[in-house]
Amino acid sequence: MLHVGTVKTGSTSLQAYFAEHQQALAEAGWCYLPAVGRPDRRDLAAACIAIDDQRDELLRALRLVEPQQRLAFRQQVKAELEAQLKAVPDELGVILSSEHFHLSLQRPEEIETLKQLLLELGLEVQQVVIYLREPLALIESLFSTMVRSGDQRPLPADPADPFVALICDHSASLRRWRAVFGEAVLQPRAFPPQAGGSLSADFLQLLGNAPAAGWPPEPQRQRNRGLNPSALNLLAWLNRHCTWLTPQARFRWQRGLRRLLDGALSRWASGSYRMPEPQRSRYGQLYSDGYAAWLRRELPQ
Repeated sequence: MLHVGTVKTGSTSLQAYFAEHQQALAEAGWCYLPAVGRPDRRDLAAACIAIDDQRDELLRALRLVEPQQRLAFRQQVKAELEAQLKAVPDELGVILSSEHFHLSLQRPEEIETLKQLLLELGLEVQQVVIYLREPLALIESLFSTMVRSGDQRPLPADPADPFVALICDHSASLRRWRAVFGEAVLQPRAFPPQAGGSLSADFLQLLGNAPAAGWPPEPQRQRNRGLNPSALNLLAWLNRHCTWLTPQARFRWQRGLRRLLDGALSRWASGSYRMPEPQRSRYGQLYSDGYAAWLRRELPQ
């Protein structure tokens, strides 16, 4: 089973739940397999990006620029996953999870690379689980997070921006994954779950185990305080014009000063970002209306 996100749909909480309940998963016939030292399979997603593409932050951080380096990294990730699989009993299915499968694999040929790599390891994907969130709520939540992380895009985000289209155009996302894995394998789900209940309970239904069958409840996790529009616009301006005061600044004292500023804004300017009405209308026309139609037409009940 491949869980591919998408962003801002609780992937981190779901991965934490899997990691905390490995024994219960094993009793149900499954094994959650994150990368060594990570909560997910970000490494596998990065390894399957086209060799000539330099957009991934992890690859840049590892300074994997040359084609030979990228191919060697792909083989390294494959070998590490193969070693992990040797410890998994044959009777257990495997769950691989990362929102970066969706975020990083932006071309059908990259998704095909992932499929073939897994087949070479004896893993045939029987379900691709993809959670989809209402696009306007998604982008408002995501850009709040990104601005606080140092992103330099001005607010509000242009709905025609290629990155925005990647995460908000759910129809295009489903077409990409469906083209490689087929209609029967793709399992689109709504976030938050439309039937109520927790995200983990919704996912567990796909394993053939109803949440009433003794599964531990999903813990309530503390939510980060949001910032109001004025505070977010201030941080966005600083990201663009004061690069010495971003979370990625060179010196520790600079990063510390940014954390102090972020903390002060969280206390004194908390709130939530809401896009201005003209942009909200345009997002609705481009993305949200289609999502609402999908909910009515295709959502598994």
